[in-house]
Amino acid sequence: MTIFLLLVAALCFYKLRLPRPVLTGLNEHYLDFDRTTAMKGIFILLVFLTHVVGYIPAYPGPALLHEPYFWVQEKMEQGVVVMFLFYSGYGVMESIKKKGTAYVRAMPKNRVLRTLLHFDLAVLLYIALDAALGTLQDYSLREILLSFTGWEAVGNSNWYIFAVLVLYLATVLSFAVFGSRGKYIPAACAVTALAGVYIAVLFDIKGAWWYDTVLLYPLGLWFSLARPAIDRALQKHKWLWYVLFVLCTAIFLYVHYRRRDAFAFYVLKYLFMGLVVVFATMKLDVCNPILIFFGKHLFEMYILMRIPMLILQRLGVTNVYLFVFLSFAATVLLAVGFKKLTGAIDKPLFAAKPAARPPAAP
Repeated sequence: MTIFLLLVAALCFYKLRLPRPVLTGLNEHYLDFDRTTAMKGIFILLVFLTHVVGYIPAYPGPALLHEPYFWVQEKMEQGVVVMFLFYSGYGVMESIKKKGTAYVRAMPKNRVLRTLLHFDLAVLLYIALDAALGTLQDYSLREILLSFTGWEAVGNSNWYIFAVLVLYLATVLSFAVFGSRGKYIPAACAVTALAGVYIAVLFDIKGAWWYDTVLLYPLGLWFSLARPAIDRALQKHKWLWYVLFVLCTAIFLYVHYRRRDAFAFYVLKYLFMGLVVVFATMKLDVCNPILIFFGKHLFEMYILMRIPMLILQRLGVTNVYLFVFLSFAATVLLAVGFKKLTGAIDKPLFAAKPAARPPAAP
């Protein structure tokens, strides 16, 4: 598995750019859309590796071929999804700042319903696969019906989609009540509070992975609001980046090794992991077409990657390298095809209506 991790690392270095001058310069594009898309591409590849190891029965060969990867995975844990949530929150806040209440009013349709529709189409594929493999009987009717909401699963990944849908709804509610006339701070506070309620409600109902990273979404909102002040401070005081980066890294490492002492340390670990990545991208301009491609197909890869893994597992493929290669190739093909399908479905359902033309002068 270490070989595949090294391939991901090599992709990160492809067309990597450093600021000029290196020591005092900053990458002013660190949160541009293409940059965040490329970063999502990195993390969806890490998610793929995290998932695929659960379907491979054994890892033959020298420990050097696998142990370094498992060491990295142990440090990352749920951190493979933190940037998805952070960038989602940041992007939503940036859109609200630019488009105002019109964007918030459109979120139930354009964000919630569209995401749920795409997710449900993928769930149907898993149900068909379960029927073909003879495993559909392993799920009750209740589980099958609730799988369309993300609360249960029929072999697919689900918790992340459920969490994102809840966070979108929390954003709509918060900004509808508190965000009028550009009052973003109270609305962001409300989103943060509702994310906390989500954690409290699910704490004794679901596993920790359902909620220990959700605060990254409101962190993205807050970073969007604070970014102008952060950027000005960093431009004015060149040494400040080093202080903040070292501080965030030190806190991340500390809470990582203390995480088993209390759940709060898990939450802090992922919050500071997200900040470490953000500050790192202020110096490392990661942006290349390969990573952007994977980032643009993030949802499709995330939700479909288990299909080829389940099939290859049923076929008895045990060679690690063959399993990973075939799973990845099939995942990419499925993602491209699924994106084209959903794009065709979205066009009549979610296309923006043209503005009404004023009546012609008499």
